[in-house]
Amino acid sequence: MNYPEKSKVTIKDVANACGVSTQTISRVINNRVDVSPATREKILAVIEQMGYQPSALARGMRQKSRILGVIVTGLKYKGISTTLNGIVKAAEQFGMSIILKELAVFGVKDTQPVIQSLVAHQVQGIIYAAPEVGENWFTVQENINTQSLPMVFLKGNPSSAPLTISIDNYYGAYLITSHLIEQGYQRIAHITGLTSWWEAKERKRGWHQAIIDNGLELDDRACVEGNWSSDMGLKAFETLLAQYPEMDAVFAANDQTALAVLHGAWKKGISVPNQLGVCGYDNLSESRFFTPELTTIHQDFHRLGELAVRKLLKLISPERQDEEVEDNSIIIKPELIIRSSTQKKVTE
Repeated sequence: MNYPEKSKVTIKDVANACGVSTQTISRVINNRVDVSPATREKILAVIEQMGYQPSALARGMRQKSRILGVIVTGLKYKGISTTLNGIVKAAEQFGMSIILKELAVFGVKDTQPVIQSLVAHQVQGIIYAAPEVGENWFTVQENINTQSLPMVFLKGNPSSAPLTISIDNYYGAYLITSHLIEQGYQRIAHITGLTSWWEAKERKRGWHQAIIDNGLELDDRACVEGNWSSDMGLKAFETLLAQYPEMDAVFAANDQTALAVLHGAWKKGISVPNQLGVCGYDNLSESRFFTPELTTIHQDFHRLGELAVRKLLKLISPERQDEEVEDNSIIIKPELIIRSSTQKKVTE
């Protein structure tokens, strides 16, 4: 089929090529659910073949939109939901609006409909606020045309995308493991998060390196995989008790897992912190109300969200002065919060 030149393709051309109405094309562009999967697939294929860009509708407008797109997955996780809150607050501060698109799972293979929908809404840039899990960042980038809008990726490996803002999980894990060693703990176990997550891998790597650097023995039995939940955290702790009973501290990859460890230790009559040091990661607002209060790592997710908005605004308007977001890879250092769960009582 002969299509018009790409620069002249209109929504009517796409509709005629597909044999549907322009309203149906609009529904697909806007990611509406009232279109059959087969029709949607056909329309998206024709849009790609014809090179139709919905954002072309806005080219004649005198004033650019003040809208940013945000793609997110896993809002049940504190870090992701808090980052989104930071994005929204920063956008409001700079007079921008947000259009939010949530993917059902981290491993969505075709994100093109979501991206097309944001383009159709004339967003000026996109924040991919879902952490790097498996190949999800690479999948998203495969769905982005090289001429499309700027996109900033949050919470992943700086080498996995052109523009990234992340928190230094390796540094945080190294910091808290070193703290345990300074407190006199020698056999430190680790319950990871889901190891398909880049953040979980980095926390494990930091724990591993701190033990080596301090001349302690790294026991193969000392590491068990969790999944960020308290339920799995308790099972992982019970596994550690069975296979590594000589451990004297547990570094849990997040506070929810650490809460399960505290509960499991209490059930077993294990004194924390005298017999077992326990620390987490994330600094949940509830962590200071655990018994004992939980040593943890604080990550400034609000700042992560704010920097993402500022980075996009800098990309949209290069003349904008904002030295803090000049780099294409920005790493935020986390903070160690020391509480009683790792402070042994001194006996005279």
